[in-house]
Amino acid sequence: MSAALAYSEPYRFPAGVLALIVHLVFFSVLYFGVHWQSRIPENFVVEMWDNLPDTEAEPERAPPPVAKMEPKLPPKVVSPVLPPVKAEIAIRDKKSKKVEVKEKQSKKDKEKAAAKKEADRKELEAYEMQASKRGQEHVQAEQERVRAEVRAEVSTAMQVQVDRYQDLIRNKIRRKMKMVADVPASAEAIFRVTLLPDGTLVDDPVLLKGSGYSAYDEAAARAILSAQPLPMPTDPTLQKLFREFKLSIKP
Repeated sequence: MSAALAYSEPYRFPAGVLALIVHLVFFSVLYFGVHWQSRIPENFVVEMWDNLPDTEAEPERAPPPVAKMEPKLPPKVVSPVLPPVKAEIAIRDKKSKKVEVKEKQSKKDKEKAAAKKEADRKELEAYEMQASKRGQEHVQAEQERVRAEVRAEVSTAMQVQVDRYQDLIRNKIRRKMKMVADVPASAEAIFRVTLLPDGTLVDDPVLLKGSGYSAYDEAAARAILSAQPLPMPTDPTLQKLFREFKLSIKP
């Protein structure tokens, strides 16, 4: 037995120290665990009521909303709100005014178009009238030119015949005329003579211009009367020219 005790003595002190440490840890854990779980009891307030309160509980009020900071915007222009009837009347008035303005504008446009059309028509008529007038004037001028040429040709041919019959009349009168002394060859007596288609005189010959020698003028007048019937053309147109004409008598 002494040998066993002698064998275990070297380990007694470390075992005691280890056991002490284990107990200290155990007591520390126990102490801190119990202290951590302990709580301070809450205080209660008890109120005394004579009567029972209403069972309906007031609804819990929601906390007021937190105002948010929003950026400031420019004020909006709000058009006045009209009553429904006045608004409808105003809308109808605006529509009627717009329709009236459109109708007036349409009427003005139609009047302008009609006026332009009428002006164009008048201008066209004036142009056509001028063209027609110019055409008529051209035709008339052409016709007048042709007639003038015809008259010139006819008058030339007729003048030849007139001169021929006047020479025949003067020659017959000279044969019936008595010679008058001291009358120059330049002397000339002009008479107006009116004849019938058969060559006879209607009236006595009328002296229009004397030769300056009365004896010669009287002899010429007597010779005209004694020479009838005077030679006359058979053409009725030429006969009209000899109905009344001027007759010149020279020596």
